[in-house]
Amino acid sequence: MSQIRYKDIIDLGFNEDFSPSDKVYQDQYGYDYVIITKKLTKRIYLDWQKETRICELVRTDKEGNVKSRLVMSDLKSIKDMINFYSD
Repeated sequence: MSQIRYKDIIDLGFNEDFSPSDKVYQDQYGYDYVIITKKLTKRIYLDWQKETRICELVRTDKEGNVKSRLVMSDLKSIKDMINFYSD
């Protein structure tokens, strides 16, 4: 499993959802909390963690509860998964 660079994730079309400023988080990490994801289907998306630079494939149920997660091993596996779910 390798860490994935921020630029590579953004170049793949991931979206950033910035949360309201959290002083405790800001003091610990030096930047605001952000959720970085790429939706593949209604219930499947990729989630990249800025702190660890690790990407996971996430599957949810109809209510949005997480049912399973799969750690993506490298950038190629992320690209393959995006291509698999793309038209």
